[in-house]
Amino acid sequence: MSITKVKVGFAGTPQIAFDIFSEIFSSDDISTEFVLTQPDKSSGRGLVVSKSLFANTSDLEVFQPINLNDEKLIGKVKAFNIDILVVVAYGKILPSWLLNTPKFGCLNVHFSNLPKYRGAAPIQRAIENGEKETGVSFMKLTEGLDEGPVYKSLLVNIENKDYFEVESLLLKKSLESICDVIKAVANNLKPTKQDHSRATLAKKINKSEGEINWMNTGEAIKNKFLAYKKWPNVYFKYKGLKVEAVNLHLHSHEIGKPSEVYDFDNKSLKVYCGDGVIAVTSVKFPGKKVIDSKDFFNSKRDIISKGDLLI
Repeated sequence: MSITKVKVGFAGTPQIAFDIFSEIFSSDDISTEFVLTQPDKSSGRGLVVSKSLFANTSDLEVFQPINLNDEKLIGKVKAFNIDILVVVAYGKILPSWLLNTPKFGCLNVHFSNLPKYRGAAPIQRAIENGEKETGVSFMKLTEGLDEGPVYKSLLVNIENKDYFEVESLLLKKSLESICDVIKAVANNLKPTKQDHSRATLAKKINKSEGEINWMNTGEAIKNKFLAYKKWPNVYFKYKGLKVEAVNLHLHSHEIGKPSEVYDFDNKSLKVYCGDGVIAVTSVKFPGKKVIDSKDFFNSKRDIISKGDLLI
């Protein structure tokens, strides 16, 4: 017998999760019972109720547990008797009791074409590695990291697109399908097992990874710049200063010593990389506002010269 009104819980934290939640919440065929989201960073309490991003969801109960094994939380969640827990970038590993509580398990929206890019930073790593396409996978959560079987995958072209553009494309695909996938899962849609031999890992990004390695190819530097647009951004060092490269592009294929300044004028700072020249067209110094190439040149023309090394 098919289920006409699916009861779901939702676990998610950032804006993209809230956008998907809103699509689900507005569906006449789905009843959203509660939300799990990360605690406020300033909060030192345990289980709390907060509306945070979900402030306009009427009287819907929103939990922000520090401990997912809190007995009160377990009791409250189980009492909802949900069919599915939808998970989107929640930010914590779900304990086994939560994985096993929903009648049809936990449905995770993961922003890669699984089994590629399992882990914390699938969008960034796909862009950084120069992939031409990635996707969104609707999968059943298991105890392994993004190892569960997949209900549906959708692909998008990401060539020469930055993080924000790719995230927007993946969100659009997710919004188009999430409610249909939820209803299909609740009516016994069978997922397909992943090919674990093809799995790759999208490791969490460290802030230090944003430093430009001028030994790398221009393409690699450009890809990292596009991937890290949201965080941590890319930067280079000059005389001990950490300078954020707010905009850059491939300039030419002239070969020189990586990290050496090829030219500096009011259009850009041009620097040799592993196979050519990168042009940096706007920058941000620590504690300062973003400045364009003209202001950059006018303020630093006396201290940055052709032949200098950016180290």
